[in-house]
Amino acid sequence: MRKIVFTGAAIAAVLILAGCGRSDGSREFAAGKRAYELRDFKKAENLFEKSLQSAPGNVETMLYLGLSKLALGELDAAADWAGKAAAADGGSADVKTLEAQIAWHLKDYAKAGKLFESIAHDGTLSAEERSMGWSGLGIVEMTLDNYHMARVAFLRAIRTDRRNASAWYHLGLLYRDGFGYSQAALEQFEIFVRLNRIADARVQRVQRTVIPELKDMISRSASERPGASKRDSAASAAAIAKAEAAWKKGSWKTAMARYQEALNRDPLSFPAALGLAKAGLKNDASRKGMGQALENYKLACSLRPGAVSTFLEAAALAVRLGHHAQAMEIYSRALAANPASFDAIDGLIRSLRRAGGKTKVAQAYQLYRDSLSVNRKKR
Repeated sequence: MRKIVFTGAAIAAVLILAGCGRSDGSREFAAGKRAYELRDFKKAENLFEKSLQSAPGNVETMLYLGLSKLALGELDAAADWAGKAAAADGGSADVKTLEAQIAWHLKDYAKAGKLFESIAHDGTLSAEERSMGWSGLGIVEMTLDNYHMARVAFLRAIRTDRRNASAWYHLGLLYRDGFGYSQAALEQFEIFVRLNRIADARVQRVQRTVIPELKDMISRSASERPGASKRDSAASAAAIAKAEAAWKKGSWKTAMARYQEALNRDPLSFPAALGLAKAGLKNDASRKGMGQALENYKLACSLRPGAVSTFLEAAALAVRLGHHAQAMEIYSRALAANPASFDAIDGLIRSLRRAGGKTKVAQAYQLYRDSLSVNRKKR
């Protein structure tokens, strides 16, 4: 029998026909992405490395390999691949994001912040990309305990792309753990859950643990107020009716007495607390009277965290008394209730400037306000 000898070209042709030809790396890359999305990062790492053996210049593969190594905690290797990807494509938003994430993990917060900020301000990028830049910057600022700067970044992320679930989630964390605004935190987490169609581990944790804990905290805080266990809503409403009648007659002292009675009957009555604050201010406009009215305004604010107009009245009174630190906190809470309130933002900016040493923070809020003005003009 005649011996058949295959040339190199013939062998390659046979392999190609048999489906075993030299890979261009696409099959390994696709499998690597699937593994990455399933959080099997070691498998993803191996597949992306194989893909690069066939297509060594593929930037997207370099990027995903860097992401996989970052997820595995291989920071130096991740940084190396991020650098290679940046050199190959000139530094796209995705590559900059990876570099920023690596810098954050390495605690190089200055570098991470600059990279995220460059993405946020890049007008050539999509709204979604710029929004993620703002989110990243917010996380950096939150890590550094720069809570106001972090809030501005998250608010700008949301204004840029309202479907940025990460921004809502981290703003919720910031309000809960940084500012201590439980009601505002709850609202952010609820929006975060609604934005996610797929209930991944984080969404499930927020649904099953974070939101119930916040609701329980809010409920418990209300129930622990002195006298809350013996509320008499009917008697409180009757006293408020008498207070309103006295108000119409201009009998401020009587109105105060009836509002106080209403509040005693129901310590959770927002109308009673607010009425007591307003009547007290009418009855005694002295510094002492205004001070007591402010305390009642603050009580009303705590009973209804979403009542922006009440917060604004309370803050204005604090300013009249020269209590700028209190005014700053009240305006801050008003902004949490309504992030688009120009009155809340303007008041907060003024209070920050008067408090001293807060110039940078005031400027950040001013830029946020300016971005709202631009959006309003566009409409």
